Order: sequence, then C-alpha cells, then structure tokens
Amino acid sequence: MIRSKIRGKAAPFQARLQRATLLVAMLALAAGAKGDEFRLFPAPSPAPRHFSGARWDGEPELRLVDLEHSYPWTGGGGPGLSLESTAPASAEEPQEPTPSTQAPPPPPKKLFTTTTTLWTAAALLGGFGQGIGAPIQYGTQSWHFTNEGYFGYDTYAGGADKASHFTVSSGVSRLLYDVYIADGHSVDQSFNLALATTLMAGIFVETGDAITVYGWSWQDLTADFLGAASGLLIHRFCLQDTIGLRLGPANTTIPAAAIGASEESLGESYSDEIYVVDLKLGGLIRRLNGNPGIARYFLTSFAYFTKGFGYAPPLPTRYQEMGFELGINFPEILKEVGVPETTWWGKGLYAFFNFFRIPYTQVGAYYNFKNHKWYGPGAPYHYY
Repeated sequence: MIRSKIRGKAAPFQARLQRATLLVAMLALAAGAKGDEFRLFPAPSPAPRHFSGARWDGEPELRLVDLEHSYPWTGGGGPGLSLESTAPASAEEPQEPTPSTQAPPPPPKKLFTTTTTLWTAAALLGGFGQGIGAPIQYGTQSWHFTNEGYFGYDTYAGGADKASHFTVSSGVSRLLYDVYIADGHSVDQSFNLALATTLMAGIFVETGDAITVYGWSWQDLTADFLGAASGLLIHRFCLQDTIGLRLGPANTTIPAAAIGASEESLGESYSDEIYVVDLKLGGLIRRLNGNPGIARYFLTSFAYFTKGFGYAPPLPTRYQEMGFELGINFPEILKEVGVPETTWWGKGLYAFFNFFRIPYTQVGAYYNFKNHKWYGPGAPYHYY
C-alpha cells in the first residue's frame, strides 16, 4: 500500500481555480505600468585645428583655419579658407565656457520600485499562505523529507501533482515577468527576478509541508523550477503566440465498483484536472511565413491526466493517460472581435484563456497506460 499524502498544491481544483483567477486579475492591474527610455548622446565633432605663426612687429597674426575637420567630415559646407585672428583674448572679455564632451548617463533604475516590490511581495505571500495551510489543518511534526518520485505508476497521484506544480509555476512566472517588463526593467532583470520569486514561493510551500506528515519533496521543487523556467523562456523569446501551458477541470465520477473497500486518502487525487502543452497553429504558420487563414482559430495540444489515485488501499484500476487534442484558440477569437490587449479587462481575458483549458472545446484521442487502449474524444471526463 502506498503511503497517503497531500501536497501543498493538492487542494481541490475549485480552490486552485480561485487562486489562479486571482493571479489573472492581478495581471490586468499591471496594464498601466510604463518603462524608462535610455538615450544615446553622440560625441560632439572635434574642435578644428589651426596653423599659427608669429609676426615680428607684435601685431596679431592672421591664420588659416585647418581644413582637416571641414567638409565632408563635419557635414558643413564645401571646402574653403577662412581667416582668424591669433590675438589673445582681452582680460576684460569673458571666456566662453567649454561645453562638456559627453552628457552624464542617466542614473540606473531601481530594481525594487514600488510596483515591483508590491508584486514580488504578493507572490511570496501567496506561497507562504499556501505553505502554512497544511500545518494549520493537520498539525506539525519534526522536519523531514519525502521521496515522492515523478510519474511512476506507484507514485503519489501518478505524477499529476508534478504536472500541477509545473503548470502553476509557469503561470506565476509569466505573470511576474510581464509585470516587471511593464515596470521598465530589462529582459535579464525581469527573467531573473521572476524566476527567483517563483522558486522562493515554491520553497515556502515545501517548508510548510516539511513540518507536517507530508514532508519536503525535492521533486515538487524541481517541477516548480522547470515550470517557471519554461514559462519565462516562452515569454522572453516572444513565443506565446505559438506555445502555451494550460490546466483545466476534467471532473470525473469514479464508479463505486472501482473503489470497492478503499477510502479517499487525505487531500485530492487530481482526478478532476488535466494539463496541456499547446502548439498554436496561427503563430506556427506565421513563423513559417504562411497565411494561417481559419487555422489561426485552432491549436493542437499534448495532454496528461490521471484517474483513481488518492485512495487507500490503492485502486487496482487507477490509471494514467496522455493524449493529443485539437481545440479552439480563444485568444485569436478575442483579437478577431477587437478585444484590446492594452486595457485591464482585455489583459485579464487574454490571460485567462492563455492559462485555463475550457472543457468540451476540443476533441482528442487518449492512450490509457493501464490497459493499453486508446479512447476519445471524451476520455478526460469518464473513468475507463
């Protein structure tokens, strides 16, 4: 029998849906953030040189202005000669101040501006709140580690919890990256700060689990890191029109005959969620210099989900499935009907559809690793 266990992100899908929806709403508030501009100051043209000489009678000498820095280098008129007196300037005549050869560079932008500080603190507070949930609900014990594994059949939730950590962390990191960019930070600053903040939030979650019956899981933290890095790379290289990472509900009723004498263990079994990696046809065809036409309204997805995990003793009929789907690309439809991406509500809509998989808006074929059969198109919503 596998030891029953709940992870920090193993709350019911409805609770995770509320938290993720809050993140989407937070993204919309960042629409008005502005960045600073940097200007380059061209070096001034070098001062002209002169031929000088002396006269025996002490009178001022006339000299020829050197043509070395005349046309065409200075952009002035055609070549020519001009006369200039070499008489020293009178003591009564004030000297013109020599202009600075280069303006001082603008001061560097503070990393933790008010906006950046607030968003970073909000993300860390969310991780802290998630981390203290388990100790508050189930009590504490001595610090310890748990080796959960990843996607094996006998692992906790069959790896669905790792897919959840991966997808949620990718969404948090993408949100933070866009906020930091809008606040005027450089690409590198935004990338590093978003990655560090998302990983620290995951550490808060694991710290809370470490002092409960559940224990610290390095596998969870690895999934957090990989998900955050993947989401950031997508946005850093502006691939969000081509690649997406989403999760969604896939509510499934497991028949009593399949459960038998088993009982639900602590937490959820992730039987009500599905995770997808999208390839958006419109962005892909455009990058290949083609005209996507009606194909821009569709996307293909690789899906993963599990059913029947989270019972003690384990259900012998529990299984894992992966599949391939053809679904609707809702952000492209929003663009077609004229929803602006610059308003707070427009940003919220785009962020929502880029993070959530809407049920029954796709068809697919799914492979069951338990009985080695293919099912579809309604496999995520049934128990096989």
